[in-house]
Amino acid sequence: MAWITPSESDVLTVLSETELATYRAAATASGQADPVAPTLAQVIDLVRGYVGAYKPNTLGLPGTIPQKLLAPALDLVAVRLPQRVGVPPKDVRQMAASRAVRLLEQVAAGIFNIEEPDSPTLETTSAPSPSIVARHRHFTPRSEEGV
Repeated sequence: MAWITPSESDVLTVLSETELATYRAAATASGQADPVAPTLAQVIDLVRGYVGAYKPNTLGLPGTIPQKLLAPALDLVAVRLPQRVGVPPKDVRQMAASRAVRLLEQVAAGIFNIEEPDSPTLETTSAPSPSIVARHRHFTPRSEEGV
């Protein structure tokens, strides 16, 4: 499996064309821009953030995600698009989005395995690495002798 760039046609696997057109019409009627592309870009960045949180993972080209994570990403899009226009998401979609976040947390912890990209990016992950500094002891058994 490869890393892919999710598109609007992928969104149509979780939302019907009628729903998508309704959300798009509601957003543009209130003076906003088309909500699909920005929402999809935000979810892609979110998925890449979870993938990059696990140091051994290599990120693919910008705008791409592992194909294994397409369905969870689309579940997040299906919740964010209605929220963008003020419509509460359906309970089924909200549960799917919660499961998607749990899976992404497993990716970030290195529990869920993803494929390496065919074309890795030079982008570095910014996951913090722990640093431990030993304390300097002011008193030692030798300096406290006779106390």
